[in-house]
Amino acid sequence: MSVALKKYERKKKRIRINGIFYAIISSASFGFSPIFSLSLIAAGLSNFDVLSYRWATAAIVLMIYAFCKKKSLKLSSFDELWKVVLLSILRSITSVTLLIGYANIASGIASTINFMYPVVVALCMMLFFGEQKSPINFISILASIFGVYLLASGDGLKVADGNTALGLTCSIISALSFAAYYLLMKIIRADKIEVVKFTTWIMMLSAVYFVICAFIFDGKLTIVTDGRQWLNIAGLGLWSTMVSNFTGVKAVRRIGPTLTSILGALQPLTAVILGVLFLDEHLGITTITGITIILITVTLIVAHQHSKGH
Repeated sequence: MSVALKKYERKKKRIRINGIFYAIISSASFGFSPIFSLSLIAAGLSNFDVLSYRWATAAIVLMIYAFCKKKSLKLSSFDELWKVVLLSILRSITSVTLLIGYANIASGIASTINFMYPVVVALCMMLFFGEQKSPINFISILASIFGVYLLASGDGLKVADGNTALGLTCSIISALSFAAYYLLMKIIRADKIEVVKFTTWIMMLSAVYFVICAFIFDGKLTIVTDGRQWLNIAGLGLWSTMVSNFTGVKAVRRIGPTLTSILGALQPLTAVILGVLFLDEHLGITTITGITIILITVTLIVAHQHSKGH
């Protein structure tokens, strides 16, 4: 093997290792969001307060990053404007329903159900977009539904003062809206918009929506003065949002969306572990089985979609 080829192989291996590292950080950091979110709610903030601070903090930091890198955030046409508005609404629906899920059922289970969005995407592609019906996808979809049934009937679902039916419903809606977000992004070709500009607008608009909702439904936006709560806001807005998004993009560029999505299974696993350690959530054998089935079926669907693409 020539020296040049050896250098190329070493560089390729290093890029892959870096990509796997970024994917692990991306999924694991997002798994911390229930801890930060529920801590803020326990301190007296409403759902809209939490989400306002989360998205505003992430948007401000990303705007500073764009300014330092001299990246333009200007939307170049009405076509870009309506696309980011539509997708920001779907992203906001995902955020608020998932947060309601965290508050009403075990956060690890809510995160696992939200992680099912690739299953929803595969089902929609078969039902509405004429994609060939695959036995692997069909079996995986049925298995994932059974996994949700196990979660709903397991002894680790309920939390103190939680509305179990509301938590399950909102967690399922979060998966549906997240799937719609990814489907529409491809259908309307919004993924062609420059990534920093696109992400910044999604975050800014989401923050605006939640601030408006805070005044409409809560009558005010709670002003946070406690240093500990600002640490939770920083953790949620920076670690679980900014870092998660940035490392996710870096991972996709280095190892591709398939492996990044598969390593995304660390997100619900992180939420499950942190929920048991810090939120007094309980895992029984039925719950563990349901989570395992869902993680396996999502991985199978993502891998199969990748193999079909090739």
